[in-house]
Amino acid sequence: MFKGFIFTKHLKSGIVSKALILASVSVSIADQNVLAQEANKAVSPNFKVRLINLEVPSTEVFRYSGTITNPSGQEKIYELHSSLPPGWSVAYKTEGMQVTSINLEPHASKEVSIEITPSYTADIKKHIIPIKAIAQGDTTVVNLESVIKGTYKMEISTQNQVLSGSTTTGSKKEVFITVKNTGTIPLENIELTTQLPSKWESSFEVDKIDKLEPGKTKDIKVNIKVPDKTIAGDYMVNVSAKNNHLDSSLAYRMEVKTSLLTGWIGMLLIGLAIVFIYLLVRKYGRR
Repeated sequence: MFKGFIFTKHLKSGIVSKALILASVSVSIADQNVLAQEANKAVSPNFKVRLINLEVPSTEVFRYSGTITNPSGQEKIYELHSSLPPGWSVAYKTEGMQVTSINLEPHASKEVSIEITPSYTADIKKHIIPIKAIAQGDTTVVNLESVIKGTYKMEISTQNQVLSGSTTTGSKKEVFITVKNTGTIPLENIELTTQLPSKWESSFEVDKIDKLEPGKTKDIKVNIKVPDKTIAGDYMVNVSAKNNHLDSSLAYRMEVKTSLLTGWIGMLLIGLAIVFIYLLVRKYGRR
């Protein structure tokens, strides 16, 4: 009996082991089915972006181009959503129109552009922007990489911070300006121009700055020529500095006065006119 008991015990143990193995295999197959379903869910709909990593300054817009495909046999509407840092905004466009969702026929595809505008004060780093396409419970996510490389910023002012001056007709006025790079990215090919009243002329000591590093300044002299017959009064002179990324300008008020010589000549002419009239009155008034 003892031997039979041992045999029975071994037999039961073998059955239990086989049962455990079968149960383990069943669980493994079930897990694989769940994973397969989740994988199928993740690729529906197909949402692809050609370049997911872009690098621009905080003053510009990230522009991505992607494609959404409906792989199913049914018409679907894909809603577009995103998670943005504070102060950022996003716009989705297709066929030149701004949209928030896209309607696709079965097995059809459509191009979509994604325009992300960062905050002007965005941190200089890589920002991960998740973009979701959701259709009837199916969600797919594309993580866009928006890299802020810095900020373009420039200021132009007079060296003494005074935005007004005076001159006389027919003379030249020297205005000393300062261009400063107040951003975090070097500025290149900065061109200087003026907007003047009619027939006025101007020239720069240097009319182009090849490169200006962040925090650096450039002092420049501007010569302004006022025509001889300019009427006395206040005039505006605009000085601008610009390159491919930004521009900055200042408005300078110029008071034009009559020159001393011109004033004396005018007074002399007035005096002569009075004397001439007086003589005419004396000569012909007696008659």
